Amino acid sequence: MAGENENNVFSRIGSRIQENWNPGEFVQNTKQGLTDLGNNFVENLGDAIGIGPQIERLKGLLGNGAKPTEKRQSESSGFSPNKDLRVKIKIPLDYLRGPAEALKVDGGVVFPFTPQIVVQSRATYGAVAPTHNNYAYYNYQNSQLDPISIVGTFSAQNEKDARYVLGAMHALRAITKMNFGNSKNAGAPPPVCRLDGYGDFQFNNLPVVIGSFFYTLNEDVDYIMAGSDNKTRVPTRSEFTIECYPAFSRRDIATFDIDKFITGELTRSRGMI
Repeated sequence: MAGENENNVFSRIGSRIQENWNPGEFVQNTKQGLTDLGNNFVENLGDAIGIGPQIERLKGLLGNGAKPTEKRQSESSGFSPNKDLRVKIKIPLDYLRGPAEALKVDGGVVFPFTPQIVVQSRATYGAVAPTHNNYAYYNYQNSQLDPISIVGTFSAQNEKDARYVLGAMHALRAITKMNFGNSKNAGAPPPVCRLDGYGDFQFNNLPVVIGSFFYTLNEDVDYIMAGSDNKTRVPTRSEFTIECYPAFSRRDIATFDIDKFITGELTRSRGMI
């Protein structure tokens, strides 16, 4: 009798398992578990040997210049929602033609990798050195924002990338030139662009003009074709050095308010840094 009862119990258990058994779900859960285990192992290994960002970039988790989690911030943090935090030089659409057509999608040049940016603000003081005195007196004269230097790397691994790099080269060359000769607006200076990146309190639509543009065509890298119509080759890696001069209008300068600058209002509204 005891054996028969045990058999009945096991039979009912087996029937219950068979009723709830879903082979597809079991396989899917097993695959997901193994995937999560493998991802955790790779992430921990990458962090341990210092190649975590490279692994994230290969997995598509690391964007151009900023992590996806850094590209969307809550309003309470002081950043505008949905703001792209990558470093970008916004260029007037009239200059995004011909070889620079590929830049229209971004409205200018977006740095694919985090660039090095050097910013220097200074206050100028004049020295007054009285006769027979141990120390000079310094009188304030003015303040200024020095040219902003940007050094960044561009990479081309396929034809689409090559068109973008070529477009960036062409557009940055074009905006350092004035309208001259047979130009429709002859006599007009190079255009005012906008430097944007890293959020509301860093570079927020800062008006700039491009003072100089320097780039390298390296000899130790491969070259890739940028399109089949116009045969042009660009290096798979090149370095850009751009010098930006702040270009605030007289009205912006005349209405400057130190209290609004301290609170960050002028940085958010007019790009003043």
